[in-house]
Amino acid sequence: MFDKIHYYYFNANYEKCLNLSEQFLKESPKFALEFATLSSYKLSLFQKALYYAQELFSLNPTSFNGLMLTKSYIENLRLDEALNLLQTLLTRKDDLEDELKLELAFIYKLSNKLEESEQIFKELLSKDMYNLNLWKNYAEIYFKHDFTKALNAHEHLCHFMQDLIDKLQKGIIAEQTNLNLVKLEDRLHSKTKENLTISKIEDFLTHQILPQKAYLLFKLFRISDSLELFQSLQEANQHHAQFWQNYAKVLEFNSNYQEAYHAYKKCLSLDSHATYQFDLAYLLMRMGVDDNFEEGKKYYESRLFYAHNETFSTYHYNESLKAFNKFGVDAFKNKEVLVFCEQGFGDTIMYARCLEKLCKIASKVLFAPQSAMYEMFKNQIKFLNQNDDIFKNVKVLKNLPTNFDYDIPICSLPFFIDIKLDEILRLKTPILPQKKPHNQRKKLGIFYATPNAENSDLLRNVKFEFLFDVLKDLDYEIISFQMQLKEELPKVIEDRSKLIKNWNDTLNYLYDIDCMLSIDSAIAHLSLAMDIPTIVLLHPRFDWRWGKFENPKSYFWPKAKCFIIKEQEETKRNLQKLIKDILN
Repeated sequence: MFDKIHYYYFNANYEKCLNLSEQFLKESPKFALEFATLSSYKLSLFQKALYYAQELFSLNPTSFNGLMLTKSYIENLRLDEALNLLQTLLTRKDDLEDELKLELAFIYKLSNKLEESEQIFKELLSKDMYNLNLWKNYAEIYFKHDFTKALNAHEHLCHFMQDLIDKLQKGIIAEQTNLNLVKLEDRLHSKTKENLTISKIEDFLTHQILPQKAYLLFKLFRISDSLELFQSLQEANQHHAQFWQNYAKVLEFNSNYQEAYHAYKKCLSLDSHATYQFDLAYLLMRMGVDDNFEEGKKYYESRLFYAHNETFSTYHYNESLKAFNKFGVDAFKNKEVLVFCEQGFGDTIMYARCLEKLCKIASKVLFAPQSAMYEMFKNQIKFLNQNDDIFKNVKVLKNLPTNFDYDIPICSLPFFIDIKLDEILRLKTPILPQKKPHNQRKKLGIFYATPNAENSDLLRNVKFEFLFDVLKDLDYEIISFQMQLKEELPKVIEDRSKLIKNWNDTLNYLYDIDCMLSIDSAIAHLSLAMDIPTIVLLHPRFDWRWGKFENPKSYFWPKAKCFIIKEQEETKRNLQKLIKDILN
C-alpha cells in the first residue's frame, strides 16, 4: 500500500492517492495523513486538507507539517491562526526557516501589511538573488494597492535582470546551463548554442514582467508610455490572451477603437473567457454605431458569468435564452415576463425605458427592481398610468415571484427584445419628468463621490474641495445629495442626504432642483430621467455609457451635459460658465 500511495502521488493521480491514503489512516496514521494532506491540497479540497493537516501536526509536529498546516489555514482564510503558527515555527531556526519566512510574506500581503511583506522578500532576495519566482512575487506586492510602488519594483527588477544578462554575456557570472536537457525546447536552445540562462531570463521579462509593467503604466494613466511598451512586446506574446486584453484596454483608452477591437478579437481567439467578452462589449457599445451596438449587446450577456446566485437564476435565464434562440422576440409574445435587476441602481434607471417595448410584446411585465427602488417605481408607474396606458401591464414587485413564463435581466432587454440603437431614444422612461421649479434663487444639486468607483480602471469621483472651489463664488443655493459623507460640509450648503432613506425620497428631494451637478452615478441617471438639466462630471477616461473619449455623448441620455475635468483653472472657468448658461 505504501508503494501504491507513493506511485499515485508522484504520477499526479492525487484523487487515487487521496482515496488510498484515507483507507490506510488507521493502519499507518503518520504516513497516510501526510499524503491525505498533500493530495487534498493538490486537489484544492482545502477544508479536507486543513482537517488532515491539523491531525498530522498534532501527531507529528515537524516544521514541514506545520508549513502544510499554515498553507491550509491560508486557503481557508484563517490568517490569524496561520500567522500565529508561523511565528511559533520560526523560533525553531531550522532548515525550513526561509520557506516559512516566504509563507509569512504571503500572509502579510494577504493581510495588507505590505511593508512587512516587502521587508521579508528583500531579506530572502539577498540570500537568493537569482530566484526569478521570488523576484516576481516581490514585484507584485503592491500590484493591486499602490501602482507607483509596484511600478518602481518592476523597474528595479528589470534593471537587475538586464544587468544579470550583461554579466552572463561577458562571462562575469558563470552560466548555469543544465546538460541533462529533457524538454525539446531546451535541447533546441542548447543545439543552437544559445545561452539557456539568458534565454530564460529574457522569456521571464517579455512574457511576465514587462507586460505587467505596461499594465501598471496604464493604471497610472501614462497611456503613451504603456502603449509604446505593449507595442514592443506584441511579437513575443502572440499566444498570451491576457496580454491582448490589457493591450486592447490601452488602445481603447487612446481612442484607437478599431485597433482595440482587433486586439480583443485576438484575445478571444486564444481564450473565450467571459471577462474578455465583457470588455469587448464595453468597447463596442461605447462606439455608438448601430452594427457595433448589435454585436456589443450579444457580448454584454457575458457579464452574467459573474452574477450572484441570490439575484440570478441560471436555470430560468437559460430557459429564456433557449426560447429566444428558437423563436426570437415572439417567444415572449402574450407571456408573463419577469424583469429583475442584477446590476447597480444606475443601470436599473438607465435600462428601465426598455420596459416600454416589452409592454407591447408581453401580456404582463413583472418588474422587480432593487428593494431600495421599489417604492419609487411603484409610485411613478401608478402616476404615469393615470394619464397614459404605456405601462398599464407592468406590475412592480417587492419580492421575486414564483409564477411567470420567462425571466429577463433588465440590462439584457435590448438583446432579448431586439432594441436597436436608434430606438432607445424613442422609448419612454417610467419616471415622471420634473415640473420646472420657480425658485427665486436657483438651486444647484451636487453629488461627487461613490465607494463603487474605488480601485477601478476609470476615475469617477471628484474631491469636494475642488467642487466647492468652483461653486462658492456663484450666487446659487447649493444642495448636497452626497451619501456617506467623509467631510463636514460648509454651512452654506444644505445637506439633504440625512433626509433620504430610499430612492423615492431622493426623487422627491430632486423636484425643486434647477440643475444637478453629479459624477457618473445613479443619481445622475435619475435626474436625467426626471428631465432635470444635468451636468455629468467625467474624467478624461470614462465609462462606456457616456460614449467616445474624444466626443462624450450618451445615447440613453442625449440631454446630458458631459463635462470633462482637465487642467484645474481651465476646468473651473469652463464649468462655471456652463452652470451659468444652464441656470440663466
